[in-house]
Amino acid sequence: MLRFTQILASLFAVGLLVSCESTSSPFEGPPTVDVEAPPPESLSELRLFLWDPGEGFVYNERVVPYELNTPLFSDYALKERAIYVPEGETMGYDGEGVFSFPVGSVIVKTFYFAPDMREPLVDRELIETRVLMHTSEGWEAWPYIWNEEQTDAVLSPSGATRALSFIDPQGEPREASYLVPQRNQCSSCHVRNIGEGGEAVLTPIGPAARHLNRDLDYGAGAENQLAHFLDVGILNALPAMTPAAFDFRRIEADGVDAIPAAEVDFAARSYLDANCAHCHSPEGTAGVTSQLFLNHDNEDDFRLGVCKRPGSAGGGTFGRTYDLVPGDPEDSILYLRVETEEVGAMMPQLGRSVEHTMGSALLYRWIAEMEPVDCGPMMPPPGG
Repeated sequence: MLRFTQILASLFAVGLLVSCESTSSPFEGPPTVDVEAPPPESLSELRLFLWDPGEGFVYNERVVPYELNTPLFSDYALKERAIYVPEGETMGYDGEGVFSFPVGSVIVKTFYFAPDMREPLVDRELIETRVLMHTSEGWEAWPYIWNEEQTDAVLSPSGATRALSFIDPQGEPREASYLVPQRNQCSSCHVRNIGEGGEAVLTPIGPAARHLNRDLDYGAGAENQLAHFLDVGILNALPAMTPAAFDFRRIEADGVDAIPAAEVDFAARSYLDANCAHCHSPEGTAGVTSQLFLNHDNEDDFRLGVCKRPGSAGGGTFGRTYDLVPGDPEDSILYLRVETEEVGAMMPQLGRSVEHTMGSALLYRWIAEMEPVDCGPMMPPPGG
């Protein structure tokens, strides 16, 4: 990973930054994050990272990149993620949920595409950067859209929709209607009912130990991300390494059929946990209304959807009766809603306009290899 000052020098050399007589630049120095102030109009004002089309992403001090084992699918968008923790503060380790972040922390995620996603670093275009700030009143989400020149991103609370054409990682041409969410749409995924009396609270998605327990090259070779967080002083402790979620890179490299049968359930549950459980969990809005819980640690087969009639599927049942019919993916509403591209029926409702073929193939195999069940006798009594 290139040093921050090296990128500054390269940007000055190619004319993307102009030196003042004082030799200072608006990108020099530590991040300028004030979570209690209104968000800046330009992403660059936060001084979290620099972007150079030739060199890539370079993060400022105490801004630490990370990746996830099984990430959320977003129309095949590539993502660059990072966490900023203020000087003198640390995240609190949690072996199960999302880490606790001190006030002043920022989670930043940049979405980008390449014309051919099999060569993701060639002619890539940054579309948006989502900034999640932890204020004294809770988390606030702000979307920034990159300009055509790829020199900066502008605060865009009203969001946008982009028509994109590209070749997906399997070599198939795709036409996506990519959504940059409005600021108020962020709550549809990020809200949890965890406040006092079940109050809806905006929370981060993703940075939990099971998703972060993996290696990343920080410039000196691959090292565990959690251990790196501890070493650089943004994590307070690492009492025990939480078991890692399934690494979806294995499927991207070798396909769904290459997964050993004994690991299919683990892979599918990790996928559902990352892509669905932010809504479909006991604390998620959709989980409360539907009673369909797709979080990785749910052990109730009925709440997982087995022989369960949908509570709020509307027109998304495709004429089927149950959320999940073991042994029969084509009769399972859960699979059909992940596989379809029909607006109003597809799941998740936000964040995708095209099918994630590897993801839906994984769920198809998972359901197909379940021990078949006659759903009739498993129906709970009325009101049960």
